[in-house]
This record gives sequence, structure tokens and C-alpha cells, in this order.
Amino acid sequence: MTDMPLVSVVVPVYNVEKYLDRCVQSVVGQTYDNLEIILVDDGSTDGSAVICDNWASSDGRIKVIHKKNAGLGMARNSGMDSAGGKYIFFFDSDDYVDTKTVEKCVSTAEKNDSDAVIYALCDVYDDGRTSEKEIVTDKTFFVGDEVQNEVLPGMFTYSMGFGISSCGKMYRLSKIKELNLKFKSEKEIISEDAYFILELFSQIKSVSIIKESLYYYYKRSNSLTRTYKADRQKQNDVFLIKCVELARQNNLSRQVINHVTARYHMYSITAMKQIVAAELPLKEKQTELNKIFKSNVLRKSLTADVIKLHNKRLGLFYTLLKHKCYFACKIILFIKRN
Repeated sequence: MTDMPLVSVVVPVYNVEKYLDRCVQSVVGQTYDNLEIILVDDGSTDGSAVICDNWASSDGRIKVIHKKNAGLGMARNSGMDSAGGKYIFFFDSDDYVDTKTVEKCVSTAEKNDSDAVIYALCDVYDDGRTSEKEIVTDKTFFVGDEVQNEVLPGMFTYSMGFGISSCGKMYRLSKIKELNLKFKSEKEIISEDAYFILELFSQIKSVSIIKESLYYYYKRSNSLTRTYKADRQKQNDVFLIKCVELARQNNLSRQVINHVTARYHMYSITAMKQIVAAELPLKEKQTELNKIFKSNVLRKSLTADVIKLHNKRLGLFYTLLKHKCYFACKIILFIKRN
């Protein structure tokens, strides 16, 4: 590539000393050299901060921001504020990337004049197993209204493989700054990634697709997303309400809202499964499940147009829930607890 624009890579870091070297090594080892690598130490209490500083000492492309802990979204914002590249990536510090990730994304973006590039991810498990997430589309470029009518709905469904994470994508930084977009705090909205994606992709006009898996997402068994939280469903409800408000403000279609709602259903079923798996008395589990089942936000979301977006098993569950077959829903949850 004759023209090599500066590319910013933002890596939020918090207590990941076990995985950080692997992540940073995959970035500094890119076949694309013109990088600005921003490690944002979000108040780590283990050895992560020292590891960041050591990397900065060994590679002039790396700079470190040390800040008070404020969460993933705020760490990304700090990195984004400091970034000066034409394009920007967000990588999580316990993940890693293919050595040609940046090169392939920049080449594609430059060729198509893309505001964003989406590429496939591969899940990596503790036991070494991997599972590639195939991108299911015949198209490799979307322009104009196609972004809102085809890409956005596809990002909120698992079957398309676009992914709702801010990772697995490269963005034109000037577009983000032009729109004055920032990540929300996860204290304000669960899945701050999804909200950011909805906000950005509702306003950009060109997206390229790379079907190859270029990002390796490490699925830790003790991940925070797998941990029971008593207020999880309330957070899910806020997520849906705010996303629907945003979609309507940006004049997005009913199709997009339906797919956002289907994603909310996935978050809700996860909250239910976490209750079943939690170390709680059986009676308390049933009480907590009943609260979710009878939630006004969830019940209003159970429309036929949304339910039909689910696979048969999940569609059946939510059909039963819609018709207040609570006992049957509990049986399904407890049978499928593992």
C-alpha cells in the first residue's frame, strides 16, 4: 500500500496482567506499521500498569494513559480523545488480533471510501476451543440507506455475524468526531457498545465487510457478563428504552427497532439464566423470575414481529411468556440451566 494513513488503536486496560502481553504483541506485530497504539490504564490494581509502561518504553508507537477507574466506556473515550489517526480500532485487552487485521481493513476502507469496516470474529475458550463467527451476507459493501436498512438490523441479530461489539470493526475517526459521539458509561446503560454502534451506524453512509475472522475474542469462564446481578433486568429495560428512543430520534425503521428488541430479549434470557444458576434459595429464584416475567417493559416487547425473529426454541419460550405460561417457562429455564 503506497499511502499508509495513520491508524489509531485504543486498548482499555484493567487488571489483565495475565493476557495483556498477548494482546499488545498482536498489535505491535501488525504488518501495517503506521500505528498509534494507545493503552488506557483504567486504574489497574495488578501489574497491568507496569506492563503498559514497559511496552511504551520498547515501542515508540505506544503511548499510555493512566487514569482513575471509571469503566470500559470512559477508558475508550479517553483513548479516542487522544487519537489522531484517520481510522480507529477498539481492541479489548484480553483479546488478540490477526497480524494482517489493520492492513486488510485499511486497504478495504481506502478502496471503497468506507466510514466503517466490519470483519468476522472468532471466539476462543479457556480449554483452547475456537468457534468462528461467520458473516452471513453475499454483499461486501453497503452504501446510503443500505447501512440503516440492512447493516443495522444485522448487527442486532446473532445470525448475521456482524456483531454488536465495538471490537471487530474499524471506523473513520473524523466521522465519530464530526458526530461528537462518545461511549456511555456502563453505569448509565448496559452494553454501551450496542448503544454506540446504534448511534454511529444510524448516521454513516458506507460500510465494507470482510468475511475473514481477524479478531479473537477470549471468552473467560469468570467473565463479568456471566455473573449474576440482582439489578440486571432493570439495566436491560433501560437499554431497550434508550435504544428505542435513539432509533426514533434518528428516524430508523420499525425493522431496526424490532431487531434491537430481539437483542433485548437475548439479554433478558441471560438474566433469567443467571438467576437460575445463582446460589440463591429456590423460592427466591422463582420470585426473581416472576419479577422479570411480569415486567411492563418486557411484556410490551412481546410482539409477534419480534418473536418471529428468534430461533424456534427461543420463539417458543417468548410465545409462552407472552401468554403468561410462567410455570412452563420456569421448567424450560431449569431444564436448560446447563
